[in-house]
Amino acid sequence: MQIRCPECNTLFQLKEADLTASNSQVQCGHCFHIFQAKETQDSFELVEEDNMADIDINTFADAIDDIPEEEVITPETMTTAPIFKPNVMVDDIVPPELRQQTTSSSPLIKTIWSLGILCLTIAACIQLVYFKRAELTRNAELRPYLISLCELANCEIPELKDISRLELSSKNVYSHPNVDNALMITAVIINQASFSQQFPTLQVSFTNLVGDIVMARQFKPGEYLNTSEDKLSDMQPGLPIQIILEVIDPGKNATAYEFSFI
Repeated sequence: MQIRCPECNTLFQLKEADLTASNSQVQCGHCFHIFQAKETQDSFELVEEDNMADIDINTFADAIDDIPEEEVITPETMTTAPIFKPNVMVDDIVPPELRQQTTSSSPLIKTIWSLGILCLTIAACIQLVYFKRAELTRNAELRPYLISLCELANCEIPELKDISRLELSSKNVYSHPNVDNALMITAVIINQASFSQQFPTLQVSFTNLVGDIVMARQFKPGEYLNTSEDKLSDMQPGLPIQIILEVIDPGKNATAYEFSFI
């Protein structure tokens, strides 16, 4: 007898004994679809033996010959239910040895990658803090933590210094009242930064009409504050400090003077 798979339309040749053993339930050997052979047989319009005499044998033979060979499946290729082929697509795509290796090593690989990314992130943060420590230490809240970290890493935190935030005001230059050929300079220095910093070196320059320097002198903090270096403390933000300088009179050629911090 002949039946056709309702799923892929593949044609099969079977014996009645095969259907009796499987209760008419078969599985397609091509697409693995399970169906009732009796139902398919009826829909296929099987020819009864009683009517065989009315059929032209040559026409029937030609019809059988028109069936493609790849669609004709012998009883040896048929399987009866309940026969299943689980994980067909998985078995065809992923080889068993690779599938087993991927399943067993996947958690370990993910853990290694996660630890590697975490270590790289921490290393990048440490490098950023190290190279930007001068800017970061200007923050009064972060500075104590950075000092502690540098002690562990055996590095040095630079002193806070921003001379651009120093302001010199109330400047006066006049002849020294007690010394001949000398000048006395007074001024007020203010730290406009948000942090305390060390007193800078102060330079006073005298220039002529064309801008050439006639005389220049640098003063250490102890000199313009009239105190010893070991007693000096840092400049507190916003606190005005009076300074006094004594210099030799540069003469009549000096028509202007200038202050600068070093």
